Amino acid sequence: MVNKIEVNLNAISHNLQVIKDHIDAECKIIGVVKANAYGHGLVETARAVWTSGADILAVATIDEAVQLRIAKIKSPIIVLSYVESSEFRRALDFDITLTVFDLRQVTRLSQEAAKLNKWARVDVKIDSGMNRFGFAPYEALDCYQKILQLGHIKIDGIHSHFADAAGNKEFSKQQINQFQNILFSLQQNRIAAPMVHMAATEATFLYPEAHFDAVRVGLCLYGYCGLKIEQKELHPALELKSEIAQIRRVGTGETVGYGATFKAERPTKLAVLPIGYADGYPRALSNRSEVIVGEKRAKVAGRICMNIVMADVTGISCSVGDEAILIGGKGDDKVDAEDLARWGETIPNEILSRLSPTITREYHFK
Repeated sequence: MVNKIEVNLNAISHNLQVIKDHIDAECKIIGVVKANAYGHGLVETARAVWTSGADILAVATIDEAVQLRIAKIKSPIIVLSYVESSEFRRALDFDITLTVFDLRQVTRLSQEAAKLNKWARVDVKIDSGMNRFGFAPYEALDCYQKILQLGHIKIDGIHSHFADAAGNKEFSKQQINQFQNILFSLQQNRIAAPMVHMAATEATFLYPEAHFDAVRVGLCLYGYCGLKIEQKELHPALELKSEIAQIRRVGTGETVGYGATFKAERPTKLAVLPIGYADGYPRALSNRSEVIVGEKRAKVAGRICMNIVMADVTGISCSVGDEAILIGGKGDDKVDAEDLARWGETIPNEILSRLSPTITREYHFK
């Protein structure tokens, strides 16, 4: 295979232990494996997260949840995003917890569960400041009480989500207070709260008071968190590799690629790699990113094509068939998803999750 992704399962286990070291022993871990496990491959990665000590798995779609069930993964599974009513039966058949955020949605779920004489599991979403899905604070208590009155509904959890955990600590504290007020209102009305969770990756490290009963971690499972001190503890689990398909030499003044955005300032040796933005290597990295060839960095030359990348390997000993590392490497000659995110002016979450599922994944214990 020309292009491949290698996943170090020991790194995932290590990262999960780092998370455990930052939370109380009784606090549960919800391992987020949505978006093809952030590009790492859904089933094998989810199995590693589960067997390494996560208590619950979380996905974004019913399809992802069903894939895990078909793979005989028996952990509790939460779908964090929207599920249309036509999919409620699948959630019931496969014992999957759905996130609910409006009364019409959960009422329909109750009706579907009654038809099948089953109990639907739900996790109630509270909007504490993101202004996406969720019950608004002013209606949260009333809506929660109405959900309790519905038949065939079991509330497994209640949760919220930070808008800017690392960047705006004042606002994050307000969100915690907002959520705590809702939990207090349940207590005042003698309603026992189910499992409470709010903290994702950054908040897990920044706000111990937001750990509640569980932390809901995604990015840090895969070796990234955006926080410098904690980042040193984590091990990136994924490497993206290709190989040199052709070596070309261009003269001074010649251009390379679409739009002629790269112009050789000296006689230049190019490595042509059969990978591109259709494979998840963003076009935004054109003339910015670097790859590892022969244990040395080589800068991308010209615009990244749909399935081709050119790299300036002048002065590097290499030939057709040699390995090129687009994410990964060793020591100082290492390019990670944080680097790509910085060059592409995005976040590592996007870099990882957009890696094409058609690229072969290989799983190792390194």
